[in-house]
Amino acid sequence: MSAQAVVRVKSPGRICLFGEHQDYLGLPVIATAINRHINFKGQLNSNKHMTIVMPDINETRRIDLEEKFEELKPRDYLASIIRVLRREGVVFHSGCHIEFSGNIPYKAGSSSSSAMIVGLIKIFVKLYNYQKELEPGDVAQLAYQAEVLEHGEPGGMMDHYSISLGQVVHINTISYEVEVLRDGIDGLILSNSKIPKEILEVHGRIRPSIESAISILKENDPEFNLSEVRVEDLSKYYDLLPQIVIPIFYATVTNHEITRQALEHLRQDTLDLKQIGKLMNQHHERLRDYLQITVPKINLMINRALEMGALGAKINGSGGGGTIAILAPGREQEVCEALVEIGADCFPVTSDPGARYE
Repeated sequence: MSAQAVVRVKSPGRICLFGEHQDYLGLPVIATAINRHINFKGQLNSNKHMTIVMPDINETRRIDLEEKFEELKPRDYLASIIRVLRREGVVFHSGCHIEFSGNIPYKAGSSSSSAMIVGLIKIFVKLYNYQKELEPGDVAQLAYQAEVLEHGEPGGMMDHYSISLGQVVHINTISYEVEVLRDGIDGLILSNSKIPKEILEVHGRIRPSIESAISILKENDPEFNLSEVRVEDLSKYYDLLPQIVIPIFYATVTNHEITRQALEHLRQDTLDLKQIGKLMNQHHERLRDYLQITVPKINLMINRALEMGALGAKINGSGGGGTIAILAPGREQEVCEALVEIGADCFPVTSDPGARYE
């Protein structure tokens, strides 16, 4: 690529509709990319370093081309992206200047970090003439490596796949087969509590508990498969489990069933939005009462949205704060006005076609 060529990338945020805290357990999720974006502009130059300008956080990063990043600082995603791409065969042969900014709520459960990582991977492979043709799923895999595996953090691939592929998708998180369910869903709203989410604290509490429950049940039955447990079978497992993990086990199994029911509805030609909203509410009840990932302001926002005519609402993302997803076709303005009154930001959104060059 010539030094003068400019590469532009648009990378969306995402809403998890169903399957919160399911993807790292090999259970399916339903998510949609949304039309809140990070926009990137990059260009090669003759320098011996990369300059990354991030005006949204008032930060500029300069990276020497010879920097190996043998040790990673926590959540240094620029470094982990470069490590992953070097292993993939990308050669950073000259300097570059990249700028990016956007309107995805930051640290709010709508995947601003994953959108940044997906976007940077796409811009780097284009700038540096990577010869392999990367499909959206390939980009998602690389982004997952850079964000999760390189840093030894908890989490699955839902964000990376939904951002890379776009639309409303059902993701099998064992095989990572993706089914596009539809272009979009009418009446979606993203509302930000402006309370930063606590991903590491929440994952650090919930994931070990459910994995402990699975381990105990596999000791009793080596053929135990979480994805095959049905709600009507729950009681037979309770005597085998410590009392402290039973609520989380219950929420995991019932949320899997809710996701399965939602999948059946979303596959229909005519979408029953009332049923989708009802299932969103049921999903949130498990997240609130059993996984306990909400905070008082999130609960207030959801109650207010439902009072104003929303069909459904749930916390969006790992929890502890952040955003909520709302389904309120025809009531978007009324819902947003009510949420702004209690100190939240509010954005009607539509589904997005996914990360792309512009």
